[in-house]
Amino acid sequence: MKNIYKIFIAIAVLAGLWSCENEENLMILKPQEAAFSIITPENGSSVILNEATPANTALTVSWEKVSYGTPTVVTYTVQIAASDTEFAAPVDVTSSTSTYSIIDVAELNTRVLELGLTPNVENSIDVRIKATAGSANAEPKFSDVITISVTPYGSLETPVTILYLVGDATSAGWNLNNDNMPMFTDPNDNTKHYYTGYFKAHVDGFKLLGKIDSWLPAYGHDGTTVVKRTSFDQTDPSSFPIATDGYYTFEINIQDLTYNLAAYTGSTATTYSEIFYSGSTLSGDDNNWGSENVALTKSTFDPHIWKASGQTLKQGNMKFHTAGWAKEWGNNGGNIFVKAGKYDIWFNDLDGRYTFIKVQ
Repeated sequence: MKNIYKIFIAIAVLAGLWSCENEENLMILKPQEAAFSIITPENGSSVILNEATPANTALTVSWEKVSYGTPTVVTYTVQIAASDTEFAAPVDVTSSTSTYSIIDVAELNTRVLELGLTPNVENSIDVRIKATAGSANAEPKFSDVITISVTPYGSLETPVTILYLVGDATSAGWNLNNDNMPMFTDPNDNTKHYYTGYFKAHVDGFKLLGKIDSWLPAYGHDGTTVVKRTSFDQTDPSSFPIATDGYYTFEINIQDLTYNLAAYTGSTATTYSEIFYSGSTLSGDDNNWGSENVALTKSTFDPHIWKASGQTLKQGNMKFHTAGWAKEWGNNGGNIFVKAGKYDIWFNDLDGRYTFIKVQ
């Protein structure tokens, strides 16, 4: 009988130890108890967003590191909400595994307007950081909340996203600011980008930059899908390789993270000696385009890519054309409407695509 009693006690002790051990395992990925703090920006600071400089830095948000008590990757998400709403409907701005995030003007403007705030007036927003670990047992942790003032511009119209080519296969090489050729954004879908043109053969062919003079964000691939790198803590994705010199069509969707790179199959294209643009963007009168033509400069790397730098345009319509209008290009055959501003204009005579990049 004593032996049976001893066995019962031993089983109970072991069961208790097993239970405690599992309870500890469940608790091990709870974050630190105290709220972690946002370091920058300061509470009460303000920022005015300028439509003319969409790629400039609007906010640099930094915060304290969160510990989950065991080595694990922590993802931090910058969240904003209209002030005094207790984050009932937060908007995610950026995510990173580092303890800082650089948010450009266009990104912050879009996210602020998603909150339903009024453009062109000062608005108060609350900012916090959400920390999560890559485990089913991990609990999210939120930072303290700061309040800042933001003056957005425009309306909820999404600013045009421009991606730039960089790499040994391109005219810029691996230079971040060498007149890097842009991808051509689909005018009806800001997530789709196209480039048909010449690439040099190289195993480390090219990547895409989200802004000139910066490696963040950058786009590469992992063998099957597009990888967007937003932090130096992330693994650098692979380049898109080019097997042989020649013309290729490259398409990328930065929302679906899909891409396609294939040899150009279009007909042999004419190499033009001159291409111009004309229109009411110059004359100011849509009923009288006048006789003024502005010549674009042909790329020495690819004779089908053209550029006109620092062009101050009036709001109106325009087209690209050869001398004497023997050949012309527009928006699906029609005029191209442009808002007033100063732009770098890029044009591709292989597929008729164009882009207008705002400059100061």
